[in-house]
Amino acid sequence: MKASMKDVAKHAGVSVATISHVINNTRFVSEDTRKKVLDSIAALGYVPDPMARSFKTGRKNLIGIVVPDISNPVWSLIIEEVEGVLAGDGYKLIIVNTKETESREIDNLKVLSSGMVDGLIIATTLTDYSTVAASVPQGFPMVFIDRQLPGCPCDTIIPQDYPAVYEGICQIAADGHKKIGFISGLMRLSTSQVRLDAYKDALAHCQISIDQELILHGNSLAQSAVPLVQKLLEKQCTAIVVSNNVMVDDVLYYLNSQGLQVGKDLTLLGQAVEGRKNFFAKDVRMILQPSKEIGRTAARQILERIQNPELPIRNTILHSLLL
Repeated sequence: MKASMKDVAKHAGVSVATISHVINNTRFVSEDTRKKVLDSIAALGYVPDPMARSFKTGRKNLIGIVVPDISNPVWSLIIEEVEGVLAGDGYKLIIVNTKETESREIDNLKVLSSGMVDGLIIATTLTDYSTVAASVPQGFPMVFIDRQLPGCPCDTIIPQDYPAVYEGICQIAADGHKKIGFISGLMRLSTSQVRLDAYKDALAHCQISIDQELILHGNSLAQSAVPLVQKLLEKQCTAIVVSNNVMVDDVLYYLNSQGLQVGKDLTLLGQAVEGRKNFFAKDVRMILQPSKEIGRTAARQILERIQNPELPIRNTILHSLLL
C-alpha cells in the first residue's frame, strides 16, 4: 500500500501538521526536524497527493505563462529561466502561445484564471489593461513582462532599450550613414514604439532628416521583414535598424541569399538573444536584452505575489546593452 502522511509522521516522530509544513513550506521548521521528515519520506517512498493538497491549500502549484511567439528564441529562453525558478519551489508551468493575436490571449486568460493556475506571467499583445481586467478575476496574481500595458496596476518587468538603440544609431550616423532605414514590429506594442522613438530622436540629434518612407512595419513574426528589407535596399539605404530579433534573422538570411555582406555592403543594427550564436550576425551591431534576468525576476515575483497578495506593486526596469 502507498504510504500516507500519517505513516510519514509516525516514522519521523512528528505531527502530521509538521509533515504538511515541510512539504508545502508554509511554516518554519528546524533543519533537524526537516531532515527527519525528508528522510522518512524517502524511506517510505511517500508521494504527496497533488489533488488533496489543492483542496486543502486552494493552490494548484501551477503557473501560466502567456507569450506572443514561442518560436522566438527570446521567449524560449525566458520560459526556461521561469521554469527553473518555479521548479525549485515545487511549481509547474503551463505555456500559452498567442502568436501576437489579441483574441487568443483573451480566451486563454479567461481559461487559465478560472481555477487552472495560481498566477500568470504575461507578455501581452493587448493595448489596454481594461481588456485584461474584464478577463480575469479581480486580484488574481499577475506579473507583466517585456511590454508596458497602459493602466496596468500589476507588477511589471520591462527591458529598457531606448538608450542602447539611440546610442547604436548615433554610432551609425557618426560613420557617415545618412540613409538609415528602420524595420519596426507591431506598433501596438510598447517595445516597438520605444525603439522607433529612439530611432527618430537619434536621427534628430545627428541632424539627419526623418524620411517616413524609410520607416516600415512588420508584424514581429518570422517572414514579415523580407519584403521590407527589399524595399529599403531599393531606396538605397546604407544602414538598417531592425527592432525585433526574429526579423533580424529574416534580414540576415535574405542578404546572404543576395550575396550581400553585412559590414561591407550594408550596416545593420538589430536585437540579439542571450547565449545564442548566429554565424551570419557576426558583423551586426547588436542590442542585447537581459532575457534571463527577466525570466528569473518574473518567476520570483509571481511566487511572492501568490504568497503575499498585499505586497506593494513593483515596476522593475532592466537595461539592455549595446554590444
